[in-house]
Amino acid sequence: MAGMIELTNGVKMMSLLPISNLTICLISFLIGFGGISVLFQVYSIISKENISIKPYIYGKLLQGILSMFFTLILINI
Repeated sequence: MAGMIELTNGVKMMSLLPISNLTICLISFLIGFGGISVLFQVYSIISKENISIKPYIYGKLLQGILSMFFTLILINI
């Protein structure tokens, strides 16, 4: 959960866990997603314009899911 809020601390905490396919896939998701703090930073910049944050959020979620999916494929080759 910490990785969803802030990427660096979350990945560091996950690196202390025993290595498993699930751990590697979750780290890949976190790196692809970037964390909620990044979303808020982007929102603070675009809030001054008339731009919706929703496509960016959906894109980052998709990027995290695809990162996790491709990592899972590469692990199982």
